[in-house]
Amino acid sequence: MFKFFTDECVNTDVVLGLRENGVDVLTVREAGLTGTDDDVIFKSAVKNKRILLSFDRGFGDIFRFPIGKSEGVIIVLVNQMRKEEIVRIILTFLAVIKTAASFKGKLAILGKSRIRVIKR
Repeated sequence: MFKFFTDECVNTDVVLGLRENGVDVLTVREAGLTGTDDDVIFKSAVKNKRILLSFDRGFGDIFRFPIGKSEGVIIVLVNQMRKEEIVRIILTFLAVIKTAASFKGKLAILGKSRIRVIKR
């Protein structure tokens, strides 16, 4: 089962779309961390053993965030994509990787026509 922790950039409709498809999603707001620093958000995802899902490219900074020690980070490049399209891209990616364990410690950058996975 995939467990996500989403930052404030991820729209509520995307969260609901993922939940409707069986993904366990905890938002920053639900965790009481609204307005907190990205470092705190990353540490919370690690502590709670959740994949961090964001639209913020800053979470891909391998010098700032020890992605290799996390459950993984997914960054979606939303460039004018509809919410339904974002959900579809994420779900397609999850179907490809199959298990959360196989994604541990990796960074994925999901775009409209390209997916990059980097092991850290």
